[in-house]
Amino acid sequence: MKRRDFLEAIGGGVTAAALIGSGTLENVQAAAKRTAHLSPQEAAMDESLWSEVQNAFSINRSILNLDNGNVCPSPRNVTEAMMRYTWELQDAPGLMLWDNLEPLLLTARTGLAKLFGCDVEEIALVRNATEALDAILLGIALRPGDDILMTTHDYGAMHTAVDQRVRRDGITVKKITNVPMPPKSMSELVDMYERSITPKTRLILVTNPVNYTGQLFPVKQICEMAHRKGIEVVVDGAQSFAMVDYKQADLGCDYFGTSLHKWLCAPIGTGMIYIRKDKIDKVYPLFPVFDFRQEAFKTNITKFQDFGTYSVAMALAVSEALAFHNGIGSKRKEERLRYLTRYWAGRIEKLPNVRFLTSFAPEMSCGIATFEIVGIDSGALSRYMRSHMTAVQSMSNPRAPEIKGIRVTPNVYTTLDELDYFCGVIEKVAKQGLPKST
Repeated sequence: MKRRDFLEAIGGGVTAAALIGSGTLENVQAAAKRTAHLSPQEAAMDESLWSEVQNAFSINRSILNLDNGNVCPSPRNVTEAMMRYTWELQDAPGLMLWDNLEPLLLTARTGLAKLFGCDVEEIALVRNATEALDAILLGIALRPGDDILMTTHDYGAMHTAVDQRVRRDGITVKKITNVPMPPKSMSELVDMYERSITPKTRLILVTNPVNYTGQLFPVKQICEMAHRKGIEVVVDGAQSFAMVDYKQADLGCDYFGTSLHKWLCAPIGTGMIYIRKDKIDKVYPLFPVFDFRQEAFKTNITKFQDFGTYSVAMALAVSEALAFHNGIGSKRKEERLRYLTRYWAGRIEKLPNVRFLTSFAPEMSCGIATFEIVGIDSGALSRYMRSHMTAVQSMSNPRAPEIKGIRVTPNVYTTLDELDYFCGVIEKVAKQGLPKST
């Protein structure tokens, strides 16, 4: 398909402003204010609000990006801030970096702490969720024979981290197989963890939601159950932070890591680590910290930010991403992502040969859903969608062969016309199959 034909196919929902990028943060905030009387569910369906949000992104509309669960683009105000800080760094870089700009990271940390509902002294900026969670999984004090509990549906990098810890320190890891997909109820997931606990279990890893299927977990109930048994919980929140509206108290976890370049739409290479204040000194940072007050620094969360010289421009622009997110509103954003997912999924789930790996109960999923067209290879389907200017993610997991399908993740800039186009292609494939040349 030629890009001109693609644009004509989706053109009804893409304004000239969206194509050339004239939206501003102020326009988004004004539209949110105009619709303040609406409930989050009503606001999710008000296209006048979301057209302003769509126009705030300077993205290439000749590509339909339904792979936001990978990395999200940033709205224009975020990219402009990052470039502004980059240019500032060129003026006497040593002075600008350490004396002028690096201290401003406290502003971003403060904003993140407010969004997450915790103390700023429990939040540090890192580069992605993998770095945040590796710091915890590799840095927490464990003895030979101590057990970490996780599932085969957890993200691959987390398996890599704990497997290294097994080789290095002689701990053990129990990996839950046959994770229900989807489960009949949230309590089924709590029971799954509780049945798998052993007397040596010291730490439970919970991924919320699962990268492969979008399955949300009852984190609060799992944490309460674990804490009654003296077990700590670390949450991989890479796919839920700034997508689902929650605070730390809604989770109750001891440790948390996320990427900010996913649903917060911060610059690529930004992440966040949370450690409960009374547990900070238990975790060694990935990079040894140079500080003359070593004893005092053990309880300082910023020890996880000390990984050598780097450009702070990306991290400083996190504050602009927070401004954009807060301008929309966390709950409104969650409901819009849930609405977009139900919009496309509700259309193709009617096809007889489509099987969903994702539950659409509101408590079980939000903006991520995975499906399979039975009899059609998901990798081939993903490549075929790219020939139709559409980016989706083929899902497979060698640790969990039951996972196979196409993951679809729209974002707040996605239009309904774009989703209609996507559904039209999928309907044709479901009825006619893929061309033999695919």
